[in-house]
Amino acid sequence: MAVRLRILIVEDEWLIAEDLADALRRAGHDVVASVPSVREALVIADRKTIDFALLDVQLNNETSYAIADSLTGKGVPFAFLTGYAEGSLPLRFSGVKMLQKPVGNHLLLNILPAVGEAGAPGL
Repeated sequence: MAVRLRILIVEDEWLIAEDLADALRRAGHDVVASVPSVREALVIADRKTIDFALLDVQLNNETSYAIADSLTGKGVPFAFLTGYAEGSLPLRFSGVKMLQKPVGNHLLLNILPAVGEAGAPGL
């Protein structure tokens, strides 16, 4: 592992969030928080240092786009997690990496070193 990242997980399905967090911790990363809502994620993003975020696109009755906009403004890279097609994202996120659920650990972990080295918003 090239870089130990501090990662925010925004996922409203508890089991998926736990699986992601477990995989990231086993790979040596720090999970800063795992939260199920936009409101909670924005609070964490304002209070904690985050190197990378995983954002479920659809969070109950809201989307994670406000979180993505906030992270972009802070220069924090992120990737979307979704079951939707890649073309379903707003145009402003066209360059952001989108991981299809269910996300395999190999794919998840392979995107992280490039993010830590590049330091660019989104993937």
